[in-house]
Amino acid sequence: MEYLKRDAKKFARENMLGIWSASTYGFKKNLELDEKGIVSDLRHFIDVLKIDGFYMGGIINQFWALTVEERKRAQELLIREADGAVRTVSMCGHTCIEISIELIRHAEKAGADFACLINPFYAASTPELIENYYRTIAASVDIGILILNSPTSGYVMSPPLVEKVAQIDNIVAIKNVGGIEHTNEVRRRVGDLIVVSDPSEDNWLLNLTYYGQQVFLASPAVHLYQWEGHLPMKTYTDLAMRGNLEEAKEIFASMQPLRDMAKRWIWDPWHHGNLPFARLNYWQKLMGLAGGYVRPPLREMNEEEKLAFRQDFERVEIAVGA
Repeated sequence: MEYLKRDAKKFARENMLGIWSASTYGFKKNLELDEKGIVSDLRHFIDVLKIDGFYMGGIINQFWALTVEERKRAQELLIREADGAVRTVSMCGHTCIEISIELIRHAEKAGADFACLINPFYAASTPELIENYYRTIAASVDIGILILNSPTSGYVMSPPLVEKVAQIDNIVAIKNVGGIEHTNEVRRRVGDLIVVSDPSEDNWLLNLTYYGQQVFLASPAVHLYQWEGHLPMKTYTDLAMRGNLEEAKEIFASMQPLRDMAKRWIWDPWHHGNLPFARLNYWQKLMGLAGGYVRPPLREMNEEEKLAFRQDFERVEIAVGA
């Protein structure tokens, strides 16, 4: 690790920058983790998409479907492949605090820059217990910790609770999935203390230009909306950072067909409890990425769904000038 625990917040402020991606973990037909696939996808993100950082082991990586050893193995493979070319954060959340600590220590030993914890989704059901969850884990490790404040855990931490947790020495950032108003209140309370990231690409240009958000962390939008020769998100980000906001807005607007497709196939089903990871895998497969299978209880797409998806995908490619 490049920093001491007492310097974790400063290190995050200086190094959590730009566009960070997140990809699904695909499985082989026999449902073993596709190790070659996840590594080749990361290579594509680094070499072709020019990402600044990579988020692994999270919700779209189906962490609940992985054994502890598989989570560790994926950490090792991806951190080794990144090899310092991009920053890395590994999601190590678990209902068992000891397993979370074990995963964080392994990520730290493997060379991760940061670890991540999702809000506890069992046992800690009051603000005091949630705060205690974070304090207990953070006290046992040195690495900087990102909070995943997502309704996937069953609730979103309130801004006052985030403010309390943000005082912990090695709590360095929050990926806040609470909507723009909630995120702005979090920014108001802790924006000078920890890095605050709204992970919605729909809001990224606004967050970047008006709210001073320094990192997009992290979403599959980075690789679903971009491919070789077509890097609109990176382009509008670079333009906005250089002060060319009008051109950035034009490119941002040109991506709307992709956002609409993602809403139809990914985000709306997700919001209704139908986790769309088979669709994410299939979208990635159509783009030349690893794709792969999902583990039960999730199910694969049937042929009728795949046909409808391909037809929609082809229309969107034409609409965005691919």
